[in-house]
Amino acid sequence: MANRPNIAAAVYFPEQAEVKVEYNDQLGKKTEVLNGFDQDMFLDVMYHAYAEAMGDYGVDVYVPEDADNVQIDSTHWLIILSQMEVVGRITEYEDYLFSDTDEFSYKHPLNTVNVASWFEVNDGNWRPVLFCEHNLMDGFDSKTDFSIWTNTIDYSYSIDTLKLKDVYNYAVYLGKLYAGYTYDYMLNSYVGAELKKKGYAYQIMLRYDPYEKKFRYAEEDDGFVEIK
Repeated sequence: MANRPNIAAAVYFPEQAEVKVEYNDQLGKKTEVLNGFDQDMFLDVMYHAYAEAMGDYGVDVYVPEDADNVQIDSTHWLIILSQMEVVGRITEYEDYLFSDTDEFSYKHPLNTVNVASWFEVNDGNWRPVLFCEHNLMDGFDSKTDFSIWTNTIDYSYSIDTLKLKDVYNYAVYLGKLYAGYTYDYMLNSYVGAELKKKGYAYQIMLRYDPYEKKFRYAEEDDGFVEIK
């Protein structure tokens, strides 16, 4: 990392995302959280967060003067968010409660915003399409109180309902998440290729923290998924 050359990345996000709201036939309702949703703002906020986070990783994001003549090599990457889907839906969350003798469950309809993204990356060669899917949901909390006098369990819950501003804040989170995933994917591709030259198999994925300047092992599903 200390000897890594400077990297620049030409990054393109789509002008539009595919936005839809699904009607839940079983519950007979649909989410209202995307009412008034401005996808241009969502994508602009995400792009800014992505570019800023890539800068934290030491990658300079730029927009080429000529889109048909972009320098591409190991230190000049081309990154394209080729497709994005934003789906609003109602998800039925089942909350379980256990006692010494019984098991109870309570179902709650929660607002959910699902964002699925497909990235294409070229550093001299086109990589497999990289996919990420992530959910933003209502905040949910529950608790139980047991009365020894009546031998009953009192169940209560609270829901922090999503608002449109939460969805735009979500764009910031996703931009930073995608930046980390992009850098870590390229990092692991390089490390894997170097190990292969030495006859070693590459099995453990790494994630890099640009703020602490430290590596850690990646958790399962903590990164892009390659689409062959």
